Order: sequence, then C-alpha cells, then structure tokens
Amino acid sequence: MSSYSEKYEIVMGLETHVRVKSNTKMFCSCANAIELADEPNTNVCPVCMGFPGMLPTLSAGVVDLAVRASHALRSEVQELSEFDRKSYFYPDLPMGYQITQMYHPITIGGEVRTLVDGEEKTFRIHHMHIENDAGKLVHANGKTLCDYNRAGSPLMEIVTEPDFRSKADVLAYLEELQKLMRWCGASDADMEK
Repeated sequence: MSSYSEKYEIVMGLETHVRVKSNTKMFCSCANAIELADEPNTNVCPVCMGFPGMLPTLSAGVVDLAVRASHALRSEVQELSEFDRKSYFYPDLPMGYQITQMYHPITIGGEVRTLVDGEEKTFRIHHMHIENDAGKLVHANGKTLCDYNRAGSPLMEIVTEPDFRSKADVLAYLEELQKLMRWCGASDADMEK
C-alpha cells in the first residue's frame, strides 16, 4: 500500500498580502495603520468609512511604493491599471465593498529567486495588485466590536504561479519576499503584529 506522500504531489501557488508602508491610507488622508493604534476608531474619516457622497482620492505615495515593490520583484509595471469594487458584506468592511484591482493589476509577471535546501529556485509572480484592507473585529466578553483604524489601509497582494512543491519552498519564498519588501522600502513586512 502506498503512503499518502507517494500517491499525491503538492502543487500550490500563494497569495500574499503585504502592507504598504505609506503615511496615509489608500484613498484618504487618514494615518495608515502601519502600527496598531492604542485606541480603536481614531484613524477614520467619512471617506474610509464609506459615507454617502464621499469620493476617494488615490494616494500617489501608495502607487510609488507599489512600483518600488514591483521593481524588486522584477515585475512589469502596467501602463494602465484600474480599480474595481468587490462587493461583499463583512462587519469590519464599512463600505460594504473592497476597492481592489481584479482585472487590471498594477504589475504583471516577475519572480523571486532564493535558495531552498542549498538549491537556487525561482518562484514566478503572476501579478501584484493593490487594494484596501478591512478593519479588525475584536471578540471579548461575548460581544464583537469593530475597530476601523486599518480599514482603507493599502495592501499589495502578490499572486504567484503554482511553483511550490513543499513547505521548505513556501518558507524560503516568504523569507526572501520579506527581505525584498524591506530592502526596497515598500513595506515593513511585519503583518504578524
């Protein structure tokens, strides 16, 4: 009888969210949630809360940092990129939709090269798009509270091709990606906080 590992081969790709190290949120002048605020709901405004009639304005700083990241990933910056609304209900998504780039991302292609168990491997990037983050739910004493400080904060979502065959591949890729994002200054790459 063959074992599970002999019968199946791991083939996977990754989607990695990387927080953009901009001073402001993606579409308003509120402070970006690079560090978690001591008090909930202090870095919010009518734009990032999705109030009726508010018009978002894209932060040039966010685009600049995403372009820096794309160069670190050897990606091709697109001449045209567009934003889309991805509508879904979630309690910590005050707008009722996420602003993302579903169809025309800011970059296409690229790669991350790193050593895995002493062997150089290349992990291909399919694309990278930028999108805004949701808020944070806090569950305590049988209640759920919403903290919108990070709602609207910019994220880069880096989507790979299915080049991963092991846990070692994934860990090596993520460690190298973290180094690249810190090196180019696009992110602190510390979402574990």
